[in-house]
Amino acid sequence: MGTWIKETSKAIYLMEGGYWISRLSKYPSATNPNEQVLNIGAIRSWFLRDDYPRAMTVSIQSSKEPPQKPAPLTPPPVSRNDQINRDGLRIIKHFEGLELRAYQDSVGVWTIGYGHTSAAGPPTVYAGQTITEAEAEAILKKDLGIFENGVRDVVTVPLNSNQFSALVSFSFNVGVGALRTSTLLRLLNTGDYQGAADQLPRWVKAGGETLLGLVRRRDAERALFLSQDYTVYL
Repeated sequence: MGTWIKETSKAIYLMEGGYWISRLSKYPSATNPNEQVLNIGAIRSWFLRDDYPRAMTVSIQSSKEPPQKPAPLTPPPVSRNDQINRDGLRIIKHFEGLELRAYQDSVGVWTIGYGHTSAAGPPTVYAGQTITEAEAEAILKKDLGIFENGVRDVVTVPLNSNQFSALVSFSFNVGVGALRTSTLLRLLNTGDYQGAADQLPRWVKAGGETLLGLVRRRDAERALFLSQDYTVYL
């Protein structure tokens, strides 16, 4: 059965038989307003499946209407061995900062070390509490394991190291529960990597107000997710 491409006014679909395998979104070019850039992340995820094709024939067919039936697909889970990389850890440490005495964050939650709160588990954070830098590193390592597992549990498409690390940083800040119910995750699990990345800048409010620190953090996480230079936002 041949593989072919169906183009509509909104997207391009990679087809096999009567089903679409992957939906490829288009977005405006940053350098030429008359051009559209094709996000091929969905094709990449298809080739990373256990049943990836060994060969394919491609032809193009245009249509105004999208195909009605998605292809049956069960993507492989994120590897259980994945861990946050050096760049993701750098983003977390930069934006969380290191505080060895307990303080209340922008919404009044008691916090210590590298953004540790009681919600992440022991140690419970309380007013007047102090820790050493070594203890802060140990707490961060434990906390990261929680959020690494959280990302693995909810993401069903393949991720590279930068994508995984950006999502761990994001979840570390907003919580795995927020990621689980987000449009970001829904788009990501359909293979729309660009669409998922573009959701990150929406998460910039705390206590109902937009915080510049969150704006920069989301920009850094988005850049890392897309394997771009995130350091310009630090």
